[in-house]
Parts: sequence; C-alpha cells; structure tokens
Amino acid sequence: MPRNILVIDDDEGVRKYFKRLLESMQYTVELAETGDAGYARAVDPAVDLVITDLMIPGNPRGMALVKALRAQRPNCPVVVASGHPTGDRLKLADELGVEFLTKPFELSFIRKVLERQFAKD
Repeated sequence: MPRNILVIDDDEGVRKYFKRLLESMQYTVELAETGDAGYARAVDPAVDLVITDLMIPGNPRGMALVKALRAQRPNCPVVVASGHPTGDRLKLADELGVEFLTKPFELSFIRKVLERQFAKD
C-alpha cells in the first residue's frame, strides 16, 4: 500500500532532498513551502504522514502548526524536522506525541522514524 508523505519546508534544497530520498523508499511525496499551504494539504485524509520544519513562513507555523495538525488529525503521524532542537521544542514535541528529526538528517535515522510511525497503524 503506497504511503503519501507531505513535506513542509521553505528551503527548496530540503524539499528536493526529502522528495528524492522518500521516493527512493517507495513513498509518494507532496511538498509545501509555507505553513498555510502545508496545513491546507495536511488536513486531507489522503496524507498519511507529515514532516514539517518549524522555521517556515505563513500561519500557522512552528509548533503552532504542529498543534493545529494534532488537533485536526490526531491519528496522522507528524515528524518535526528542525535544526533548532531547543529543550522547550523537544518537550512540546514529546507532549504532542510527535517525532523530532534534527538537521542535518541521517538516512538510517529517517528510515527508523518512518518505520516507527507507520508501525502504529
């Protein structure tokens, strides 16, 4: 069963990296570059998992985007990908039940996160 992953990140290089990497792992990948566009797409039940950066333009963004996604789609796995893993962000991510990927990303860690998230189904 193909899985549809939405990547929300304002950095074109990061979006291209995730698209190439995830498609090589046989996932279908959609991209958004703002919180607004990402949230509008993420509420669709066809999206199976969301990977989002915190430092993106638009509204909602950051942890407010994560909270909005958890409220709208509590069973949709969310992975935060950020180069700024502050203690407060890590704690809030844990409280919201989301994974935290720290930039730069390691392929083996990304694989494990996706396997863990999809094993919850």
